[in-house]
Amino acid sequence: MKKLCTALMAVAVVASSCQKDLGGSPDSPVVPGAVPADFDWKTTRNVTVSVSTPVVEGATPPYAVIRIYSSPILSAENLAARGVAKSAMPFRSAFTLPAGTENLYVQTTLPDGTKSVKMVGAHGTVAVTGASMKAAAAPKMRLAANARIGSSMPDYPKMEAPDAASFDSKAVITAIESGKSYQLGASWAFYAAPEYLIPAGAEVAGKLDLNGGFSPYQAPILYVAGKLTLSSLNIGRAKLAVLPGGEVKIGTLKIQPSAADGAAVYVFADGKLSVGKPNVSGKCIVNNGTLTVDGSLDINNGLTVYNTATGVLTVTDEMKVSNSARIYNDGAVTVDDLKINSDGEFHNCENALLVVNDECELERSTAIYQRGRASIEEMTARGTIWVNCHTSVNELEAQGAEFNFSANAGLDAGRVEFNNTNVSMARGAIFTMEEYNADEKGGGNRFAFTGDADPRAVVLISEKAYTRKGHETYFSGAIEVVYDNDRDEDYTIRKDYLTDGAVMSASQTTIITENGCNGGKDSVNPDPEPEPDEYANVPGRTYTYCFEDNWPWLGDYDMNDVVIVSRIDRMMSKDGGKVSALTINWELRAAGTTYDIAGAVQMDKVQTSDVAGVVSSHEGFGSGAFASRGLDADSPCAVIPFFNRTEELLSASNTWKGQPAAAIRKHTTTVTFSQPVDIASVLDSEMNFFIAPKQRTSEIHMPGYAPTASGIIGKGSFLPSDPYKFFVTEGDQTKNNYMMWALMIPGEFRYPAETNDIRGVYEYFMAWASSNGAEHAEWYLESADAGRIY
Repeated sequence: MKKLCTALMAVAVVASSCQKDLGGSPDSPVVPGAVPADFDWKTTRNVTVSVSTPVVEGATPPYAVIRIYSSPILSAENLAARGVAKSAMPFRSAFTLPAGTENLYVQTTLPDGTKSVKMVGAHGTVAVTGASMKAAAAPKMRLAANARIGSSMPDYPKMEAPDAASFDSKAVITAIESGKSYQLGASWAFYAAPEYLIPAGAEVAGKLDLNGGFSPYQAPILYVAGKLTLSSLNIGRAKLAVLPGGEVKIGTLKIQPSAADGAAVYVFADGKLSVGKPNVSGKCIVNNGTLTVDGSLDINNGLTVYNTATGVLTVTDEMKVSNSARIYNDGAVTVDDLKINSDGEFHNCENALLVVNDECELERSTAIYQRGRASIEEMTARGTIWVNCHTSVNELEAQGAEFNFSANAGLDAGRVEFNNTNVSMARGAIFTMEEYNADEKGGGNRFAFTGDADPRAVVLISEKAYTRKGHETYFSGAIEVVYDNDRDEDYTIRKDYLTDGAVMSASQTTIITENGCNGGKDSVNPDPEPEPDEYANVPGRTYTYCFEDNWPWLGDYDMNDVVIVSRIDRMMSKDGGKVSALTINWELRAAGTTYDIAGAVQMDKVQTSDVAGVVSSHEGFGSGAFASRGLDADSPCAVIPFFNRTEELLSASNTWKGQPAAAIRKHTTTVTFSQPVDIASVLDSEMNFFIAPKQRTSEIHMPGYAPTASGIIGKGSFLPSDPYKFFVTEGDQTKNNYMMWALMIPGEFRYPAETNDIRGVYEYFMAWASSNGAEHAEWYLESADAGRIY
């Protein structure tokens, strides 16, 4: 119990009777568990912290601004402390946190605006070493569109263009004569040769047989430098090579699985091949020129297609890659639809561009290795996507898929719908999207950071994100989720979905240098961070104070007889150690009572003489327990009244469901100190909020807090060592109850409606109390009976 400013208490019997129960105190309802005698009922704990100046590459800054957040959501309402660290002056401060807070997030900002965030455990005393940082650098120029870089394109079969003069004249085809057999390579054909040539300038049409397997030349090669037009062509063991300047048009092209080693079709740079209906199952196709499929292209049965750095492959309908087929692209591939299944793979190499005009489907046991650039209208993924360079997808759906981002790679999307999908991201990777799971269907997703954490990876959601229970998406490691959580209350990301150091900001703070593989992102240009004034206002955390008015007798525990919501802002020194003034932002939220009840706060570690002045915005302060709304001069500790009667502020109770609610009046009470006081003396935990029903001497405080000098405690139903815990040794009331008459609850508490016992409204309330606070420390945020909450 706090005794610093408590005078001797008169010994007298103080009794009252709650007028909502004129027949006497109600029996305690039957609830599971029992409250331990030593349970202190606190929902908060204090933390003392020191933060050293950062270690900055190149030069030591004159100062660094320190912000400490109690949540991975780096927003104003989660700010616990703010100040400055210098080389000879670490930032030292203290604050009160919800008891369930496990980690602190220490953000260090350099004068140029560069930010770094470090997660540390929220222990009683925390010493944080300075962050290792780099000052903001000038962004690099993005890669030029025509710059060529090293490629992961594997070795592929290569052919040399032959010397046209080296061909026997009979092996030079300038026309297909009627009646002659053109089974190339066969002894019975018009001419048997290992190689044939359609020369430049020749225009040939008709029928050719490249089936091969004939004697004496089983794998002949047809080189085309002129123009060749065929309604159909079957390639067995033979080969078709389109030379520079050559143009080949084939209606129906079939390549047999028995094709000879090397490329069954080889298109040289500046060569052109156009096909209507291909059916290709051979070993290999190499395109260095222009290959156009006017229809669908089915690549299967282990076929490998190489579209090299000079190659342009266009498919006007669907390209299907299946049955262990592979396509390697280091040039440009444009398709309407791309479907990959049955162990198929698409390798988009470093210099490549992939354009899918409509839909890309990636089935299980398949992969896209995206090392170049890709633009895809719609993607449905069940396989593995390696995002090594810039990828753009307008509509992205994934079911049981794997996304792997390499360092500094970027994926831009519009609408994203993920379900049971894993995303791993290396340093500097960035995944931007407009909407994430906005259809409210997907869940079981995980974004995880891998590797070196400088800089963080970034997930940027510009519009909507739906992550609720049953639709979870977890972000873990050095990831900054950029999302405005306050935009729409139906689309939020909960703090417990940010784990192992992941944080969320309303605007991007991670600096990622622009480059070709992230799409040339505009580098974050941080705003300079000026050194704060000697004293600056630091907004506090919101707490709700709930009171039962039947002390010292058993209450009905709907905890709504008086409900006060408060946030205390402090004028804090930039070193974090002193407070020159504070502003209590308060409002009377509910008054489910028929008593005349006054409300006030005692600062248990501040003497009345330390207060220079009190100014309150509540001008309707009436007569009652306190003489005025200013400082209570009769108390050795600083006592600040708020109101004398609840009717001053509320015209209705705001506790009965179905009845009109009274308007809430917001007020401020500013307390100025004659000399700055230690931060430890004005923590939220040191603010002793209390009420006084009917008379000044009858005060109701939270367990563990002492009455003021005017409060009188005598024999009653309370535990002798703590007058604000219920306990009786005689009579017929519940014994050894250890319940309380007041609670301090972090945040905007959803208090029970009239006559609803809090023990039955909040599912885990008694689990928290009976476990001595070890379980469900944030019970007030967990499961509750919505029908019994006001």
